[in-house]
Amino acid sequence: MKPITILLRALVLIALGLPSLAQAQDDLRIIALLVTAGAAPERADQMAESLTRIDAETLRVTDPSNAALRAQMRRFAKEAEQSDAAIVFIDMPMVSFEDRSFVLPTGAGLGRPTDLFTQAVPLRAFSRITALSERGGAVIVLGAPPSSPLPEGVAPTSTAQAAQPGLSEILFVPANQADPLLRAFDTQIGNPVRVDLAKVLPALARTPGATLSAPPPRPIVLKAPIQVNPQPKSVSAVATPAPAPAQTATPAAAAPSVEELEILEKSLSPAIIRRLQRVLRKLGHYPGLIDGIAGKQTRSAITAFQAERSEKETGFLTPGQLSDLLART
Repeated sequence: MKPITILLRALVLIALGLPSLAQAQDDLRIIALLVTAGAAPERADQMAESLTRIDAETLRVTDPSNAALRAQMRRFAKEAEQSDAAIVFIDMPMVSFEDRSFVLPTGAGLGRPTDLFTQAVPLRAFSRITALSERGGAVIVLGAPPSSPLPEGVAPTSTAQAAQPGLSEILFVPANQADPLLRAFDTQIGNPVRVDLAKVLPALARTPGATLSAPPPRPIVLKAPIQVNPQPKSVSAVATPAPAPAQTATPAAAAPSVEELEILEKSLSPAIIRRLQRVLRKLGHYPGLIDGIAGKQTRSAITAFQAERSEKETGFLTPGQLSDLLART
């Protein structure tokens, strides 16, 4: 039997012998989108670090073009539909036109106000995405004025847009107040017991110059105490195990090649990839979205996992490593 066939059969046995994704995951699923352009990267780093306190899955987009930003928004929207709550953090130039705010992607050129409809992204589009989550979410904006001149009728954004039905709340903070906002966010999100975004947002709105579209009308829980239901212990007799029969040593099988491991990975279903991402996340190796896509972040997480075990760093899991990770779900 070919080594690849053996690997694939081993994979099937592993997958069938372990609990399903629905059985293994009982925690809240919080996702976050961090969009930055032309800003100090440490601000996004600080926000990402704070989000780890609520175990949020974070997708980062840096200096995106209009097309790239919209593509990542579509990706994030699909994940929002399968999440408990969603947060979008935007640290980009912002402008307003006719009571509407727009995010200016990298390379956006505004010769006239109507260029906003093809060169920029409406802020409410992000608010609509976060509203797709089961409990809703919010958009937090650090708005900076653009560096280039603006056409007549277009001005730098200075306040949050008014709330609208079906959209999540928007918190607008001037970019020059980034430090107090990020400190306040870290403090609010660091509650060791319970974090409710409906209470976090009004607290953040006390940042100088900040405005909030409206207080959330219902709780948006990002962290809650774990409920443990103790089970009564039963006392039963423990039989003494019989001595194990003597084992005959068998020669060790040759290690699979990277090509074989790559084929093995391609055979994994998105559900299995999500389980792996979730475990790698708990181990501190994977900060991205639990999306079932074995991309660059997943590859880097696997490499870090292998390095931690002092094993060959290929970025592709061996059957033994795969079994080990899935057994932890």
